[in-house]
This record gives sequence, structure tokens and C-alpha cells, in this order.
Amino acid sequence: MSEAVREKLKGLRKVFEGQLPGKILQIEKLWEDLFQDRWDPRKAGEAALLLHTLAGTAGTFGFTAVRTAAKTMETLLRTALRDGEVPAAGEHLALLKEACGQSDENPPVPAPQKPAPVRVVPIPPENDEIFLVHDDPLVTDSLALQLRCFGYQVSTFATLAELTTGLKAATPQLIIFDLSSQEDRRAVANTIAEIQQGREAPVPVIFLSGRSDFNSRLEAIRSGGHAYFVKPVDVGRMVDRLDVLTARRTRVPFRILIVDDEPLLADYHATVLRQAEMITSVIIDPEQMLETLIDFRPDLILMDVYMPACSGMELANLIRQDETYIDIPIVYLSSETDVSRQLVAMSRGGDDFLTKPIQPEHLITSVTLRADRYRTLRSFMLYDGLTGLLNHTKTKEQLDIEVSRALRQKTALSFAMIDIDLFKSVNDTYGHPVGDQVIKSLSRLLKQRLRATDTVGRFGGEEFAVILTDTDATAAYRILNKLREDFAKIRHASREGLFPATFSCGLACPTPGSTGAMLIDEADKALYAAKRSGRNRVVCGCDISLEEE
Repeated sequence: MSEAVREKLKGLRKVFEGQLPGKILQIEKLWEDLFQDRWDPRKAGEAALLLHTLAGTAGTFGFTAVRTAAKTMETLLRTALRDGEVPAAGEHLALLKEACGQSDENPPVPAPQKPAPVRVVPIPPENDEIFLVHDDPLVTDSLALQLRCFGYQVSTFATLAELTTGLKAATPQLIIFDLSSQEDRRAVANTIAEIQQGREAPVPVIFLSGRSDFNSRLEAIRSGGHAYFVKPVDVGRMVDRLDVLTARRTRVPFRILIVDDEPLLADYHATVLRQAEMITSVIIDPEQMLETLIDFRPDLILMDVYMPACSGMELANLIRQDETYIDIPIVYLSSETDVSRQLVAMSRGGDDFLTKPIQPEHLITSVTLRADRYRTLRSFMLYDGLTGLLNHTKTKEQLDIEVSRALRQKTALSFAMIDIDLFKSVNDTYGHPVGDQVIKSLSRLLKQRLRATDTVGRFGGEEFAVILTDTDATAAYRILNKLREDFAKIRHASREGLFPATFSCGLACPTPGSTGAMLIDEADKALYAAKRSGRNRVVCGCDISLEEE
């Protein structure tokens, strides 16, 4: 945890310490009203809620004596409310006031981390350059061309001597070696050892070979290889591995919604989660919940159980009534220690229960595990299993949203239907597993080359849908036509050898009064026109003259 975060948490603790006398005074007034005037169940409930909040906050900020005294008084009041009996006041209030000046010597603020060792980062992350070492120019040029279609910069070298010279000028993100070249294999291993010497983070190495036996693979690993591909190389599988080894796949931060009527406590937990690179939003007023759910789209809701205007259990029930949020994890974070009450809370819409105070490291771990599981399970419902793209239903839903937004905000929008040409012939000739690889190659190309703000979905079989936001017909045509040209350059592996594939595309744009269904129909007609006119082309239903540019 950074020193800046630690200082902020200490600052929050200082604020709580300053507020503590006022909180005690508020509780004292209610307590005296209850035991010196007359017993009022409503006021007893109000006092119990204040004591509950105080116990949770005090424990979090290291005021253990205050937490213990407040918890004892809360239990006394809740037991009296449950049994319908007036309790004896005792010395509880005096003990709470006495505890007010006491705090732990070592409050639960995370210890500072040791300075991390300086990592050698030879190239900026945005540099996608890879080095390819192969002594056959035809193979080199073909493989380099296909990798460039997926957005990689490729520099080629015919010999280890050329590679050594190239490494003096730049360090790549990854090196691909062909082990079947004429270079001595021991020389390759020695070169790799020299490249990696002194680096804390080694440059990933991929080997290509015509051999698939155990000893060849073991030798490649001992030579420092991170991946091994048997020729003819399936470029799609190689790009999958390249994306992992060059860290192209970035993890999207978890989005955590915190609901707590105690602002200091909410801020504390938000700060802890933010330093763990999570995105947080805080709600103090439960009435903001529905609007925040729509705008923030959380991966998990961290919620207090006892709140004055609306309890956590009531709020959880309210959220579960909307099918959109039926599966979102709701984790109660409360100072409630009674297991039976915790189980009641979870039976009313909650998924788990964390008890305040909770160590920052435990909070981060608990939230991470649950949010990650939610994303994994949700991906099975929203995404196509083969390609990882949005499924048919979710793509249509997203199209409706984007059409409505574009018409409302008067912004450009383009929608495309893409279909792999003669795909039945691919399956019949090479088999369904190879056909699946062709589908994955196209999906990968679309994901890599389009913007994060665009939507790509698998509409069914070999058919894909693309939503291009803030993009007019002219720009969309050029983007999709370039993708079409690059996809045709990719060679797909099969037992019969390498083969190409192409796709046809139909493009449509919304007009006033359009709906998602209407746009799908228009794009489908344009796609059919592309098939009739010879395949391997883009036809635009918005302005048919575009295809002739």
C-alpha cells in the first residue's frame, strides 16, 4: 500500500477521532431519554442503530474499547426489543464515555510495503514489435504478413548474427526462432541466454519446429522457450499466445459499489479497494441505488445491513426484483456478529457476510474472489463460448441501446453483418475443428482491430455483427473493407495444408425512426447483395455507391 494511501487512511481515522465526542453525546441523550424519562421502543431502535454504526466504525479505525462498549449496549437494546422487556441501564453509558479516550496503539492501517525492486522495462508497452528469425525468405515473408494483419510490427532476420546486430538497436517484446533452420541449436540456446542475461523480466521466446516429439519440446524449454509450435503453424493459435506473452490482454478493473450510511467508513473501504486498482462508487443515500446501478454497472455491491432510511436487507430485496441484477453479488459488511442474524440477512438477497472491522488485505481478497467469480459466470451467459464475443441475444440488446443513443444524441452509427464465405465447404473439406479455428481467427481479428468502444458479437454459426459507434457509413466502409482484405491474407492450418478464407459484409446506418431490428434487416439485405455479387466484398445499404470508391 502506498504511503499516500496510508496517510489518507490515517487522516480518516483522525477525522473519526474528532467526531467521536459528538457521536457519544448523541447516544448519551437517547440513552438518558430511554432510562430517565420513559422506555420508547422507537427511540430504543434508533439508539441501537447509532450504536451499531459506531461499533463498526470504531473497530475499523482502531478504537477497540469503544467498539466493545457500543456493541454491548446495542445487544442490550436489541434483546430488550426482541423480548419486550425494559432493561436496566447499568453502567454501560459510563463505560462507553470512558472508552472514548482509548484507542489501539497499532490501529488497523496497513503496513507500508517494502520498495519494489526496479524492473527493467526495455520498451514502452505500446510497442508491439516482435523479431522473427528464419532462414527461408518465403516462410518469413508469409508469416510476417499474417502477423502484421493482427497489428504486430515484425522485423525479420535470416541468421543469428543479423539478430545480434538488430538487438543492439532495439529490444523486441518477443522473439520467434525457427529451430529447423541451419543454425546450430546450441548456438540458438547460447544466443537466448545472452539476450536474457541481466534481465529481471525476460524477453519471451517462441520456437517453431517441424518436430512434435517429447525430446524436441523439452530441448526448446531448456533453451528458454515460452511456447512451441509445430509447422505448419496455425497463425490463430500463435496470435493467441502472442497476446498473452506480450501482455496485450489487459484486465479490466473490478467495479465495486459501496453502500453505507457512515461516510467515513464508506470512504475508508473505498480507499482500500482503490489502492488495489478497483474502481469504486459510494452511496450514502439508498434512494440513489437504482440510478447508480444503471450508470456504474458494478461487479459487486458491498452493503451495510443496518441503515436508518432503508435496511440493507430491504435494499437487497429491491435490487433482486429487477432481473437485470438478479445475479450481481451482494456482500454485507457489518459489525453484526450474531450468526443467526447474518443468515437471515443473507436469506434476503445477500450472498455473503463480512464482519467489521475487517483487515484491508482480507477485504481486498474477499472482494476480488467474489467479483472475479461473478465475471466468470456472467461471461458464460453473455459471451459466446468459442469466440469470447457477445452472444446473439446480448448483441441485439446492445444494438437497441446504441441505436436509441445515436438517434437521441444525433451521432453517427454504423452496423455490419459479416459472414464467412463458403463456410460449409471449409467444414466439409477440412473438418469442423478447422472450421472453428477459422471462426476464431476472424473473431480475433475483429476484436484486435476495432476500438474498445465498438461492439463485436457472434450472431450465429459463421455470422458476426459489428456495431461501430460515432462512425458514419464512409468511415465504416473503409474500416470493414480493410479488415476484409487483411482476413483474406491469413492462411489457416489443416492436415491438407494451409488455405485462405474470405468474408462478405453488409453495412447499414440508422435513420429517424429506426430500431435495432430494422437495422439488422437492412444489414442482412446488404450482406445478401454482397453474396450475390461475387462474395468477398462489403456492400453498404446506406449508400450503395461507397463500394465503388
